[in-house]
Amino acid sequence: MIGGSAAGRTRAGLALAVVSALTFGTSGPFAKALADTGWSSSGIALVRIGGAALILLMVLAIVRPGVVAALRADGPALVLYGVLAMAFVQLAFFNALRTLPVAVALLIEYTGPVLVIAWVWVVRRQPPSRRTLGGATVAILGLTLVVQLWDGVGIQVEGLLWGLLAAVCQASYFLLADRAGSATPPLVLAGVGMTVGAVVVGLLGIVGLMPIVINTAAPEVLLAGTNVGWPVTATLLVVVSSVIAYLTGVLAIARIGASRGALVALLEVVASAIASWLLLGEVPTAMQIVGGGLILVGVAATTPRARENLTEPDRVGA
Repeated sequence: MIGGSAAGRTRAGLALAVVSALTFGTSGPFAKALADTGWSSSGIALVRIGGAALILLMVLAIVRPGVVAALRADGPALVLYGVLAMAFVQLAFFNALRTLPVAVALLIEYTGPVLVIAWVWVVRRQPPSRRTLGGATVAILGLTLVVQLWDGVGIQVEGLLWGLLAAVCQASYFLLADRAGSATPPLVLAGVGMTVGAVVVGLLGIVGLMPIVINTAAPEVLLAGTNVGWPVTATLLVVVSSVIAYLTGVLAIARIGASRGALVALLEVVASAIASWLLLGEVPTAMQIVGGGLILVGVAATTPRARENLTEPDRVGA
């Protein structure tokens, strides 16, 4: 029974992780379609996170899975999760989209799992294996091909820096979800995280650091060459790319661990590239496709070792 139960839990976790990756992959095209009509990055982030937070808070009010107990048990981690893995990863990624194609911005962000390895190495004093180092090297080589720094008219430095910040925040998403998941119900983690993230983005807008512009007067928002309007695009961004994506992702990590979740999440890159092609007409260059493949291979090679380190009982304090 134990083996069968564990196998079923793993299969369910993998299925949830696939759904999460596919739905996350739609966020870039939806967000860029709004940005092209004058929405600011913080405006897009506020609508996405704030809308998702409202939905999840209503669900929490009905289900009541123990929000107060979770805050008492792991409050600081939940707050940090909301700040980094919700607010700043969105702000960084959406700012990167202003100067980068969706697929390129996402590929840069997805060097995050390599940063997880570095964190385990430096903070936990657990050096990576040769395979891990080799995978990280391959991923960095792929990143070099994607950004093409030798091309003066290629990737803009501003977009690259925002993409790298998104990678740091993405690494925190896997680490903090894995940590808090040991003591916090997934619904609470997602709901509280979204709420904290929305508050952070709102405060940044109020003080003027990240001006919030929501252009509801935009004459058209184009997806696949069709004017679907901003309400439809924003709703898809909230429900599909946020509520469904984050909930299934947190549920998956609770079942299969952060590192295996990070591995399956690589499907998001493929899903985003296809969605960007179909919805926005963006096609990466041949060099970027090769570089993207190297990033995926490199990150996949690093993941098994990371999983060994991240699934120890003491995930809270390192």
